[in-house]
Amino acid sequence: MVRSGIVIDRDYLKHDPGPFHPERPERLKILLDLAEELDNREFRLLPPRPASREEIQACHSTGYLELLQATSEVNRYALDGDTVTCRDSFGVGLLAVGGFLNLLDAMASGELENGFALVRPPGHHALRDRGMGFCLFNTVAVGAHHLKRRCGAKRIFIMDWDVHHGNGTQQAFERDASVLYASTHQYPYYPGSGAAEEIGAGEGEGFTVNVPLPAGCGDAEYARVFNHIILPIGSRFAPDWILVSAGFDPHRRDPLGGMDVTESGFATMAAALLDLAARHAGGRIAFLLEGGYDLAALRRSVAGVLARMREPEKTELPSSHGGEAIEPLVRKVLRIQEPYWSG
Repeated sequence: MVRSGIVIDRDYLKHDPGPFHPERPERLKILLDLAEELDNREFRLLPPRPASREEIQACHSTGYLELLQATSEVNRYALDGDTVTCRDSFGVGLLAVGGFLNLLDAMASGELENGFALVRPPGHHALRDRGMGFCLFNTVAVGAHHLKRRCGAKRIFIMDWDVHHGNGTQQAFERDASVLYASTHQYPYYPGSGAAEEIGAGEGEGFTVNVPLPAGCGDAEYARVFNHIILPIGSRFAPDWILVSAGFDPHRRDPLGGMDVTESGFATMAAALLDLAARHAGGRIAFLLEGGYDLAALRRSVAGVLARMREPEKTELPSSHGGEAIEPLVRKVLRIQEPYWSG
């Protein structure tokens, strides 16, 4: 039985933010080439569909949706200095969200256990009423709302390992105790949010976990964070679904990041989350492409995650050795989170 799904489509190439933009169609082209090499006995290819207005409006305002739709009438429209649309961007954005929802539905029905939505544009910076940071719609946030409204999900763990803090995702769920949002990100860095003291508010207080890492962190530091913060809190939360905003811009080759993670590091983080999903969520874990702008590093890193998805029971978990330089940060985050997770 095929238990892993892939969402990818040539239409995702149509979003073109302009020449020399880092979030370029070639990012998806190299992943299309990778997908063609996958064994269809191990991965099921799922077609995308456009998300509906109702689905998008779970996270975004009517005014913002109408603004993006209007950009279909002009060759170029700049939402901000980094986030530019073309005539096809609105449709591609809907298709990216809808592709992720198709994957979640296939998992909810039991057809698949896990999957990877290889879509673009990315989404975790998108706010309720504006896009930013290359992002149009917040795909992972719409997906979490979909799981709660349509699939009966009670506890959703969103892990975001992109080099940039997912400010849009955090804002979407900062008052929601049914969604645990955890982020490992370079700090201080764009978009400026993600301090360890940002822990959510109201009923959601304690359900936001930020690990603001200094530049230069690599596999050992990320493993330490996973072992001491992410996995213990994730296990105590006991999610019935895990969603991963998988940005590969912490890679040591990435032109937009200052981190030192390797393909092996991403694969190890994926392995740890697959294990967490097996123990608490019936194996249900969906990876979603966010950043990652060095083409060779992106391809190798995605391939490493796919390999772990194929055989999750054979994966190695993060090493408990190394990364001592960030121990003061680890202790600080644990001290901040202790009132919510120590009982």
